[in-house]
Amino acid sequence: MDLAQLSATETTGLVKTGQLSIVESITASLDRVAMGNPLINAVCTVNHRALEQAAQAEARLRSGQAARPLEGVPFVAKDNLLTSGLLTTFGSLLYRDSVPAETSLSVQRMLDAGAILIGKSNLPEFAHDINSVNALFGLTRNPVDLNVTAGGSSGGTAAAVAGGLTPVGLGTDLGGSIRIPSSFCGICGLRPSAGRIPVHPSEFAWDTLVAHVHGPMTRTVPDLGLLLSVLAGPDDRDPMSLPASPADYVAAASGNHDLLGRRGGLLMNLMDLVAIDAEVERLVSQAASDLSDLGCVLDNARLDASHVKPAVNGTRAFGMVARYAEIYRNSGEVLSAALKSQVGGAMGVDLLALADSERHRSMFYHAVARLLEHFDFLVCPTVAVPAMRLDEPLPRSVGGHPISSFYDVFYACYAFSLTGLPSVSVPCGFTSAGLPVGLQIIGRRHRDDNLLEVASCYARHHPEHFRSPGISTSIANDASLATRGVTIG
Repeated sequence: MDLAQLSATETTGLVKTGQLSIVESITASLDRVAMGNPLINAVCTVNHRALEQAAQAEARLRSGQAARPLEGVPFVAKDNLLTSGLLTTFGSLLYRDSVPAETSLSVQRMLDAGAILIGKSNLPEFAHDINSVNALFGLTRNPVDLNVTAGGSSGGTAAAVAGGLTPVGLGTDLGGSIRIPSSFCGICGLRPSAGRIPVHPSEFAWDTLVAHVHGPMTRTVPDLGLLLSVLAGPDDRDPMSLPASPADYVAAASGNHDLLGRRGGLLMNLMDLVAIDAEVERLVSQAASDLSDLGCVLDNARLDASHVKPAVNGTRAFGMVARYAEIYRNSGEVLSAALKSQVGGAMGVDLLALADSERHRSMFYHAVARLLEHFDFLVCPTVAVPAMRLDEPLPRSVGGHPISSFYDVFYACYAFSLTGLPSVSVPCGFTSAGLPVGLQIIGRRHRDDNLLEVASCYARHHPEHFRSPGISTSIANDASLATRGVTIG
């Protein structure tokens, strides 16, 4: 049995029937970290108590206690999620020795369900860049191709899952930080409805404006449903958490249903807001056709996306100032250049501009809500381009069209973060260079279950897009890996 190939769903099944011990599961995952992590640098801190905790869980089962939903499943948690007794750095020199007394609620729910934390996964400083690189741990690479980015900011989790170190992991998502690296690494990533997975502790309990959410990253859609069934549910410590839902997320993600009669809307480039790489457009168009073949009525949709950029600019500025202005003033000399630039620019945004930004966000939400009166779900590229090379400058054009900022290619993710609607990225094929491309599916308000039904039905009929995990070691010694040993500014 190749344990690297097992999903979380398969692992729990084998543990429950006694065909796999928890210690075997966790030992195998730690061995894969030891072998693979030097190449991809996905795990920045290993949980030194993982085997001890596995033995305790094994003893619990031997005592006759029932197996829990995630019994024996190894996972990683992004290094901005608190872990009591285990280093949590946020990828910042300011927290290089920080060992919190608390554990983030999402991590705790995984542990309470029987999962074993293998370690913390790498990220850019304070989770605010597209490449998962920082001055403490260096650069995370994409296991599909070590020359290209794993994305950010949950790039370490995506690389660990895609590389077969663990079957599942936890990420966080503001403007696409779960979905973008999931697309680049060829895995599944869910940004749930805002409030579906409660967030605690949090400096900003109401998370005013666009919500930061925690969510699962997996190799299979059924694992998304399994993890969401454990992670979802209200908690009074999070005043934004949603009431309990009657939805069965495991059943929704099983693929055991059809899509007959459902209506989908295709938004290829958000009405020219985003320039699209030709291969991404081809693969997403094929995915839309494949959904139609499964019984959906899928039509081109029209959406006024002119509100997206001004909505993003102001609401993002608010969050940057709220979270980092004091650090910027008092400790700016140790911050990364990327973060300093973002915070410095945000501090020039005034309240009038912020109010206007929130007005634009409201108008965009209502435009999407009107669209979803006619469609059950929307689809578009997760990212307008495949993963970028690490040793080359960011492209100045996409699909033959010059772009003012390369970061515009990520607007398809941020646009739907603005709305609070659930969205998921699933693999939909590979470019001629072998790089994964993600299909983003957006659901109706609070219908995470319907979203999983669409994603799982697509996945069941197109398993060819969901490749086995592993690290592309054939280019491990490629001289073009110029960023190895990079000095982070």
